[in-house]
Amino acid sequence: MEGSKINSILTINYMRNEPENQFFDRKSAKASIRTLANHIAGFANASGGTLAIGISDDGQLEGFENYEDNYNKFLKITSGDYLKTIPKYENETIEIINKRGKKDKILLIHISPSINTLIRNVKDEVYLRQGDSTNKLTNDQIKIIELDRHELSFEEQLNTRSSLKDIDLEMVEIYKKAINAKEKDLIEILRARRFLLTNELTNKECLTNAGTLLFAKDPSLFFPSARIRIVKFEGTEMGIGTNLNIIKDKTISMPLYKLIQETQKFVDTQLREYTHLNINGEFITAPEYPKFAWEEGITNAITHRNYAISGEHTKILIFDDRMEILSPGDLPGIITVKNIKEKRYARNPIISRTLTELGLVKELNEGVSRIYKEMSEFFLEDPIYIEEKGLSVKLILKNNIAIRKERKNENLLKEKRIKNNWENLNLIERQVLQIIFDKENVRTIDIAILINRNRKTVQRILKKLENMDLIEWFGTSNRDPKKTYKIKMSQ
Repeated sequence: MEGSKINSILTINYMRNEPENQFFDRKSAKASIRTLANHIAGFANASGGTLAIGISDDGQLEGFENYEDNYNKFLKITSGDYLKTIPKYENETIEIINKRGKKDKILLIHISPSINTLIRNVKDEVYLRQGDSTNKLTNDQIKIIELDRHELSFEEQLNTRSSLKDIDLEMVEIYKKAINAKEKDLIEILRARRFLLTNELTNKECLTNAGTLLFAKDPSLFFPSARIRIVKFEGTEMGIGTNLNIIKDKTISMPLYKLIQETQKFVDTQLREYTHLNINGEFITAPEYPKFAWEEGITNAITHRNYAISGEHTKILIFDDRMEILSPGDLPGIITVKNIKEKRYARNPIISRTLTELGLVKELNEGVSRIYKEMSEFFLEDPIYIEEKGLSVKLILKNNIAIRKERKNENLLKEKRIKNNWENLNLIERQVLQIIFDKENVRTIDIAILINRNRKTVQRILKKLENMDLIEWFGTSNRDPKKTYKIKMSQ
């Protein structure tokens, strides 16, 4: 089979089966042209993406058999009839056999991010792609994004101090494989993706700022703050002078993809482990933080930081009781510390999309939601996001090392009463004991949420454990809804 046919089949299978996301959406050929224009504007105002027309939401190949007129209109969808400003885009038509067994076609519209200008429709409305949906913005949200546009233009600016000799060819090779462009020349890929442009004044090829951060051997030669520093401290606070308590200090500077990977590898060597009860009621060794939580925190800090500001680099500070990840700059666009779990917006859409293609960046802010989930499943406090205006965004992940440190080498089964009764407890009862041991002063409702059981079930379990003299409660009375529970320690 010819290579082009193979590629077409792969593309069609991808378009049919890929879940709709930040960079991809499916639409029927009978969709309203005005609606599709708003989707195109939404992609352009975010990180770009592809709109597949002629495929239903459930992946059926409908084609244009009954909508040939729409096909011709869709080819000119970005005319002034629907959008005030026209984004950069490319049309691609692929021949198919539709679901009725007839020759047909689908239309792919590949939209580039609009770096300097917000794309508006003829009603002066602004749409933005967020996750798997395209949403109309409020006037306040539009103003915030307009103020943020000067940062977005940074990615496409030419880095006139760079040249071909600065390119990390190994990094380009990694990217080449990731985007399935095996037949392409390495340098040609950078040109095609506009990471490498010609300086009209000198006629010399230079990397763009995004290209420098992603593909230069050492981006910090051009942007001194484009590096990461990892510092590990002894204790829970940073000492100064004679009380300096740094026990590990490492700085890394590489293309962003390698930077993320190397940083994650190094941090992994600095974290401790502890004994933890798994879902089968068995004690296993687990890390002090869920791996996804801190890895995603690092990835987001590097991907979404403000590279247009100088003087500050990304930092990871590791203390006995917490990890702090600091990303220079404010939160981008419409993102706030209150909506960071739900809203999506990329300050660096080119960098973000490239790292997504390389398999590092999750769906924008979908990773943030999972950080919360993973911390909860480890019986740890919610992550804390703090925006230090004009300086950085700080992510704090807390562990429960302090509690374990107070108990030294003590663990749940060292309590004689618990050890003697362990075999008489079922899995859920063991999990409840472990939660009370790990968290201390925990309420009934907290336990119910963590083990996914109703309140009455938890109350029965707690009563049994109390009657077995394994736990004790604290509150104004036995009926106090806010009463908490602790393990009953031996005297």
